[in-house]
Amino acid sequence: MIEVRSLTKRFGPVTAVDNLSFQAQEGRVTGFLGPNGSGKTTTLRAALGLIRPTAGDVVFDGQHYGEIKRPASVIGAALEASSFHPGRTALDHLRAIAPEAGLPDSRCLEVLDIVGLASQADRRVGGYSMGMRGRLGVAAALLGDPSVLLLDEPTNGLDPEGITWMRQLLRALAAQGRTILISSHLLREVEATVDDVVIITRGRLVHASPLEELERLEQPATFVAAADPVALAALVKAQRWEAQANPDGSYLVQGTEAGGIGHAAFLAGLELTQLATQRAGLEQVFFRLTEGDGLK
Repeated sequence: MIEVRSLTKRFGPVTAVDNLSFQAQEGRVTGFLGPNGSGKTTTLRAALGLIRPTAGDVVFDGQHYGEIKRPASVIGAALEASSFHPGRTALDHLRAIAPEAGLPDSRCLEVLDIVGLASQADRRVGGYSMGMRGRLGVAAALLGDPSVLLLDEPTNGLDPEGITWMRQLLRALAAQGRTILISSHLLREVEATVDDVVIITRGRLVHASPLEELERLEQPATFVAAADPVALAALVKAQRWEAQANPDGSYLVQGTEAGGIGHAAFLAGLELTQLATQRAGLEQVFFRLTEGDGLK
C-alpha cells in the first residue's frame, strides 16, 4: 500500500503540495488527477526520494523509498517519457539499468515483449514516437517485477490501439495484486481504467474515493421536451425545478429524475415528446471539483 501522509512541499514562497494525505491500495489502480500545477508530479517525486518534503512523507507498506533494500523489486516508476539517451537502442537503455537491480539481460527482452517493443529493441530511441517512449518507460518500470507501479501519464502519445493495450496491461497487473498509481489528464481513459480516484487542486486534496462514489457526486440532469413548450415552461415554474431553458422550449432539469418529471407532467395533462436522464461522467465531476484551475 502507498500512503501519502500530510505531505507538504514548498519551493520558496510557492506551496506545491499542501498537507496532502491519501492511500493507494494493493490490487487496485488509483487515478491521481489534477490540473496543471496542482502538485501531482511533485508528489510522485517526493515519493521516490527525488525531492525532500517540507513536511510529511510517503511510505510503501510503512517504509520510505530510501529504506527499501532492493527498491527496483518493490517500486517501478516512469515519470518522464523523454528521459532516454537518443543514441541508445531500447535494449541498451534497459541493459544500462538492469545491473543496478541485479537483473540479467534476459529480463530486458522479457519486458520489451510485455510492452510490445520486442521488434523495436535494436532501434535507437531517438527515432521513437512519444507513444513508443512511453512504452519503454513502462518497460523500465517493470524490470524488477515490482509490486508497486508509479506511472506519470502512461497513455500520453499512444494511439487508440495503444491506449486500449495500456488499459488492459494495467488491469492485468492490478489483478496480479500490484498497487498501481497513475497520474493522468486523460479523464475518459482514467474512467475506463481505474478503481479509485484521488483529485487534487492547488496542492490540496479535494476528493478521494472509489470511482463509483465519485460518479454519484453529481446530481442527475434530465432533458425534457413537450408538444406544448408554453405549458412545459409553466410546469417547470410551478414545480420550482432548477432548470436550464433551451431555445427550442425544451429544458435540462437538474436534480430531478425522469420518473418524477414524467409523473408531474401526467398529472398536469402535458404530453411529453422527450424525457431522458443524463448521468454525469467522471470528466464533468472533475471539472466541477477543480473549477477554475484549468487542465494539464
